[in-house]
Amino acid sequence: MAATLYRSSAVSSATYGTPDVSGLIVTSFSVNDTASLSEVKDDQGSVVAVAVSEVIKEISIEGMRTGSFSADVGDTLSVTMPASVTLGSTTIVTGLTTNFAAEQFETVSLTARSYSATMTAS
Repeated sequence: MAATLYRSSAVSSATYGTPDVSGLIVTSFSVNDTASLSEVKDDQGSVVAVAVSEVIKEISIEGMRTGSFSADVGDTLSVTMPASVTLGSTTIVTGLTTNFAAEQFETVSLTARSYSATMTAS
């Protein structure tokens, strides 16, 4: 059953719940922004210049497989994100763990990286 939200004007645009991933009931979802750094040090070892480039979004998803979820390491991933998060043009699965336990449903832990450049597999 979907939740009914009651909000005051102070939180009228707050996000509730998790993004949609086809074939997965998402229980946890996080996005971490990182960047590549190149540092220049002087003869004393002090950093005197920094170049920041290629911001990458690292994604972590955990959830229960509903039977139709399918992903492999190296595949691209399509995720419907809340308005507060914008992914890059290409999101690639970098890790996938499937968990089984007694008296538990099958769960999946997935990591991915989202890049700003549009890329295709060749």
